[in-house]
Amino acid sequence: MLARSGPIPTRGDWAYEVKWDGFRAIVSTEGAPLRVRSRRGWDMTPLLPELSAPPITATLDGELVAFGPDGCPDFPLLCERMLMRRPGIAVTYMVFDLLSVNREDLTRAPYSERRARLEALDLNGVLWQTPETFDDGTALFEAVCAHELKGVVAKRRSGSYRPNQRSWVKTKNRSYWRWEMEHESAINRSRVKQFV
Repeated sequence: MLARSGPIPTRGDWAYEVKWDGFRAIVSTEGAPLRVRSRRGWDMTPLLPELSAPPITATLDGELVAFGPDGCPDFPLLCERMLMRRPGIAVTYMVFDLLSVNREDLTRAPYSERRARLEALDLNGVLWQTPETFDDGTALFEAVCAHELKGVVAKRRSGSYRPNQRSWVKTKNRSYWRWEMEHESAINRSRVKQFV
């Protein structure tokens, strides 16, 4: 699934999540070996040996995030780890969707069901985390801005998982440090964009 930019939707039944500043990744632990791929097909598996002992058998959608000393996502730090191949930088996989579990395809199930089943897996450790969802998108966006995070993603609770379709809505914090760079410097983004 992809997200289109827009204001936070308030009509209808939506769930809201923090928009993490990292590399989007599909992780599959169904079968051997573990596979970690970007949405553009970049095989990141060899760069993430710490994820080689998955706690479940599933296919997950989420974001690889490096956290800085202040506990906030640090995109340059993540780039050092993933693009410059610098070991020793910790990465956490923030899981926000469950596509299958024990080879049962869940992509046609509504997001509310996928999310409930994801939460039941209790992926909350140093390497794998399931961040919270919220009912009030406006309040979440205010909190995101106050904490200088990237933004909010809204997902319709009744929505199925449709690859390559922009059914989610992302609202970015214009005060976030990378907002200006993302909108003014296509050249600087090109290396990252070819992978993620």
